[in-house]
Amino acid sequence: MKKNIIYLVSCSIFCLLICTCSGNNKSDKSTATDVEKIQLALMDTLYNLPITPEEGAQRLQNLLKEYPDLASWEKRKACLREGLLTAMELNPLPPKSPIKPLYTGHIEFDHYTVDNVAFECVPGLWVIGNLYKPINDGKTSYPAMLIPHGHGKREPLDATPRFLERSQYLSAALAQIGVIVFNYDMFGFAESAYHAGTDVHDTSLAVSVQTWSSIRAVDFLLSLKDIDPNRIAISGRSGGGTQSFLAAALDERISISAPIDQVSSFFPGGCTCESGRPIHSQCGSLSNNAEIAAMTAPRPQLLVSEGKDWTRTTPEVEFPYLQTIYGYYDKTDLVENAHFADEKHENTYNKRSAIIKYFARQWNLNTEFITDENGNFDEKRFTFLTPEQLAVFPDKQLPDGALHTMEEIYEALCVKR
Repeated sequence: MKKNIIYLVSCSIFCLLICTCSGNNKSDKSTATDVEKIQLALMDTLYNLPITPEEGAQRLQNLLKEYPDLASWEKRKACLREGLLTAMELNPLPPKSPIKPLYTGHIEFDHYTVDNVAFECVPGLWVIGNLYKPINDGKTSYPAMLIPHGHGKREPLDATPRFLERSQYLSAALAQIGVIVFNYDMFGFAESAYHAGTDVHDTSLAVSVQTWSSIRAVDFLLSLKDIDPNRIAISGRSGGGTQSFLAAALDERISISAPIDQVSSFFPGGCTCESGRPIHSQCGSLSNNAEIAAMTAPRPQLLVSEGKDWTRTTPEVEFPYLQTIYGYYDKTDLVENAHFADEKHENTYNKRSAIIKYFARQWNLNTEFITDENGNFDEKRFTFLTPEQLAVFPDKQLPDGALHTMEEIYEALCVKR
């Protein structure tokens, strides 16, 4: 009954909007594009209505019936990719300006260094973060990882995700075992808020800015002379998990990914910065985050999940679904699941350890230096840095030419409201 009511109401609204568009005499041009946008928005509204885990599982089963083999899946995957970019109004992608990183600070420890660095993803729009690097031990190249953070406080600086101890630990631990890590602000968080405030994160523009920033962050990593271009990873938690599977789905230079606490068939994301644009309704049948994560196949992927949030069904639902997709490529072993049934939606030691172990195994890295006598990762083997030490712009002023209004940012990205 609930589904029938939702369907009838939505159809009625859709018909009304079509009539409204058709009756607009301001232009003789066809309103087909406007009608399509309304239809997509309504479909995404339907997707974002609360559904049960059982309904999410059924949705995945229905999707599998649409692509029972590799050829049909590849056709769907191509449509999804085009649709994601269109939904974010990044189709075509913005022109790529040269990467000219601005370094404003450098701290060196015994086994790793930290640089405060920013670069423009488009002229005037800065991607801001910290670059953790292993001390050169004679290797000519290193794997690299992007860490987009999840949600949390946006101010003051010492409470924002990039500066938290747990975030610093993971970045430092990975650097100490031989990974170059870029840990960067999401749009409207910490120093990114110097553009247009913190509230911009609650707009649908955020998903477009963040996705393009992550693609340009890959360009930034590849501009470094000691990066192995075949070993680029991304791993974020919660909202950063959404950014992880979106970026990996759209940029095949990301060779391995590990979204944490976010791949779900029944939860689209808790913020307009994740699902505020119709990213789930571009190819006929409604999509979901599990299907978007599947677009990464056959590149290696670890799903990190837990038992107290929307990833609680991962071992029984989303993981088997992804195994089916990876099976089309005969690569079932390249998708894995680390599930923590007793944990909540939090950045925990066990989840951080799972990430370190996974990438150490994938890249054959030695974790001995950060392991204690009991075989556990020792989180005391790094130095906590204050926000003042990690700030790229300590005077809270962006360089000349920085964009400071939503209108300027929309125009620079070629994104229309």
